[in-house]
Amino acid sequence: MLTDLCEIFSSYADAPLFQEHCAKSGYYTNDLMTKAVKTCTKLGLLKDDNMALFASLPEMVLEVSKTIEDDDALTIDAPDEFLDPLMCTFMKDPVLLPTSGTIIDRSTVTQHLLNDPHDPFNRKELSIDMVEPADDLRERMAAWLAQKRAERDSNNMAMEE
Repeated sequence: MLTDLCEIFSSYADAPLFQEHCAKSGYYTNDLMTKAVKTCTKLGLLKDDNMALFASLPEMVLEVSKTIEDDDALTIDAPDEFLDPLMCTFMKDPVLLPTSGTIIDRSTVTQHLLNDPHDPFNRKELSIDMVEPADDLRERMAAWLAQKRAERDSNNMAMEE
């Protein structure tokens, strides 16, 4: 069973989305993953290429974690329209609630609707299939974040010189 788990992790190790989910999960720890790599190596559970991928996972997740932290720091001064109105966090997937006209993060409204089938802003009936993507806002958010990243990168390069 341990071999199967290591095979699964090695097959996804170089997938950026997998690395990101590991970094954000709250369950992943670099120490535990490093120990898993040592155990897998010691027991010879994986072959050459798979072992190399598996062994690289802790470092790749660590790099993604740093990027996530850097991006979180960039969103501190985000415009109010980019913030979830209930959680006051930078939205990842903004959606429009057609019953109230409010834009909210999909994860927030999804969690709310698990407990209460009403729009949290006006108490009208609402289901997750009624929400509409707020693509124009998402594009503005992506452009704003790209600009902030470019400014950060430019400042970092200037400091290195």
